[in-house]
Amino acid sequence: MVTTEDGRSEYAVRQYEPSDREEVLSLYGTVFGRDDESWFDWRYVDNPYLSEVPICVADRDGEVVGARPSLPFPLRVGGERVLAIAQVDPMVAPEHRRRGLFSRMVTHVYGYYADREPSVSIGFPNEAVMGALSNLDEELSLHRGVTREFPVHYRLQDPGALLSSKVDDGALGRLVGGLAGAAGRGVLSVRTGSPGGSATVTVTPYDGVPAAELANLAERSVTPRAHAYRDETFYRWRYANPRFDYVTYVADVDGRREAALMVGRKRAGDVDVVHVSDVAPLGGREPWRTALDHLFSRVVADFDDADLLAVAGEVVPAGILDRYRFRPATAFPLSRLTATTYLVARPLTNRDVDEWRVGGQVLSEDDRWRFTFCEREIG
Repeated sequence: MVTTEDGRSEYAVRQYEPSDREEVLSLYGTVFGRDDESWFDWRYVDNPYLSEVPICVADRDGEVVGARPSLPFPLRVGGERVLAIAQVDPMVAPEHRRRGLFSRMVTHVYGYYADREPSVSIGFPNEAVMGALSNLDEELSLHRGVTREFPVHYRLQDPGALLSSKVDDGALGRLVGGLAGAAGRGVLSVRTGSPGGSATVTVTPYDGVPAAELANLAERSVTPRAHAYRDETFYRWRYANPRFDYVTYVADVDGRREAALMVGRKRAGDVDVVHVSDVAPLGGREPWRTALDHLFSRVVADFDDADLLAVAGEVVPAGILDRYRFRPATAFPLSRLTATTYLVARPLTNRDVDEWRVGGQVLSEDDRWRFTFCEREIG
């Protein structure tokens, strides 16, 4: 065994074993301040898409000091279904940082899955992780895939609560802190429009997520772009996330069911946050837009006591986001206050890839992806 000058063994990077559970949970607590077992089990142990727990760990003398978890989920591209992994929560114990463990774990994950399923890697890194990944571009062939900003829109509803809150989440903390300035106060408008049109629209809320009904609705208008495969199994697992309380809103237009929103609520520090987590289906013609308009009107009214509402991705039409005063995080002044989130995706294979094509879609093109908080919340 190779040892260092202090007599300890070198770091070993390997796949997770059941005996690592408590140490990985402890590492989650140290790095992220969260170590709840029900969430860990939902995410990794009860995940229906791989029989193993897909976590890479770094240990030294039998102690887990780093982890690079992956989260498997089904991806639909064109008419093809493939298995993907979301790269999540890179963590290294404070006393073991700056020793190359992040790079070693990332390289291990790509090598481990290079000749087995899953076949697609997806991540939503912040600027710091994005910088570390860019140093591995040639080794990991990131240029084969796509790297772009992942859009998020915010509706800021309670300036008093936001300005007086303590927020543990880094991105939200910067947002809340920056709102004390004059530029920030200018964003705190909650004026809103109201749905137009002459159609008869009925919006009905349901506690939880009716998986079978939503799976049928998702099949109504299937985009060829890459997105999570929203069948009944996926809905049942995905929206069992114990960190959110979910409500589903469905809209009927002239007696026909046209769309649904899944809305998740959680607390981030002292801030009450509501995500418009998902849309079903992911697109449609005019009745779908009318349904979304009325759904957003109802959600904004029902959650007027929340501090912050958020929408991610590019599914919801810009006109609806603007009507209900959801501001893009990339626009001034929010761009000065929030951290940028990226979408990074690449093929997982040890074969040469000249053009990354799945289901007839060239996935290295920025607009070939249609993600919402549905994918982002698990990643």
